[in-house]
Parts: sequence; structure tokens; C-alpha cells
Amino acid sequence: MLSILTLYAALWAGPAAPTQTAPPDTTRQFRGFAELPFAWGTMLLRNGQVVRAYLPTATTRGLEGVVMYYSQAPGSATGKAARPKSVAAPNVQWLRVAGQYWEVLRSGKHDDGSLAQRREAGAVELFLVQASATLILTALGPNPVMSSPAGATLPQLGPAPASWYLRRAAGPPVLVAPTNFANQVAGFLHDDPELARRVATSQLGYRYEELESIIRQYNQRAHH
Repeated sequence: MLSILTLYAALWAGPAAPTQTAPPDTTRQFRGFAELPFAWGTMLLRNGQVVRAYLPTATTRGLEGVVMYYSQAPGSATGKAARPKSVAAPNVQWLRVAGQYWEVLRSGKHDDGSLAQRREAGAVELFLVQASATLILTALGPNPVMSSPAGATLPQLGPAPASWYLRRAAGPPVLVAPTNFANQVAGFLHDDPELARRVATSQLGYRYEELESIIRQYNQRAHH
């Protein structure tokens, strides 16, 4: 009787679980969708889901609106061509890949947000949004297909003008306005009077093009 019960239990349980695949090569980098570089990283979605996958290490060529990722790298043991998956950037909270940190910044409650790369960390954070040609997401069953506007050739698309955001730990992101750079940034860094004065008077090395260097100096001086 025991053997019959055991047989019934085995049949009820269904087939045995498949053997787990080998862990991904987290040191590998490769070229994927739109010739972008991909590496192993972690992405946190706004619903709390954690995604560990091969993520893009750059989000130019329009990918600021959609994050493409791969569960498996091309040439994996499955023998199948790896196909990218996608998630809309507004559904992403942050991602970390290849030593870089990306976060979706929103300038207001009605703003969908933009995927921004943190370029400087410290008392003041500096983020870069590098937008470019918009890509169109077309859903064909479970496999989304990415396409570009008519006449666009993805490998030839260059980066568009950058948008820079400043943020303190307790405050919202602030978009830097190139036309009001000196006054705006000097005011943002008012607690470092010497650095603020150099920015306000547009001294050599303290202009819009040197924003990363300015924020790096501020964060270094803030520790002394």
C-alpha cells in the first residue's frame, strides 16, 4: 500500500523540476541591442521587484525612455540567440551596472521621469540625462520589438545635448539651466563662499562646461 501511495504522490507532483542552469558569467560584457555595451547588474523596479540581468552600461540613442536587458548573454549554453527584454524607464527606480549608478529622476509629480546617470556623489549629487532619438516600442506577443523613427540608423545616432541635475540628500533634483548657470549654481553652492564666488563671476574653469569638476571640488571641500 505504501508503494502505491508513493506512486500516486509522484504522479500528482508532476515531472521533476528541471536542473538549474549554470550561473551567469558576471564578468562578461558584450554588445547587444543598438550596439550598446551590456554587463551584469541589478535593477530595482518601482513595484519593488529586483531584476538581476545584463543591463546597458550606456543609455544614449533613445534608451532613456526604455531600459533593454538580457537574462542570458548571447552564445549561452542554451544554444538560442539571446533576445532582449524591456521595461519602461518610468517603472524603474534605479539600476547599478559596471560600477555605475542610474536613477529615474522626476522634476515634478506629473513628470514621467528620465533615466539619469550619477556622475558625482557626495554632499551634492550630479546626474546626467543624455537624451537622443526616440525609439518606438512595438509589442508583438510576448516579445517587444524596438524600432527607430523613419530614416534613422541606430549606429549613426550621436548623443544629444546633455541635461544636468543637482540634488542634495534631502531635496528634489534641480535641473541646471545653461542660460542662468552662474547664478543658479553659485546659489546652490552658497555654503562654500569661495567656490560660489568663482562660479558667479564665471572664472576660468568654473563655467557650465566644467560642472562635473565644480561639483567634485565642492564635495571634496565639504569634507574638510
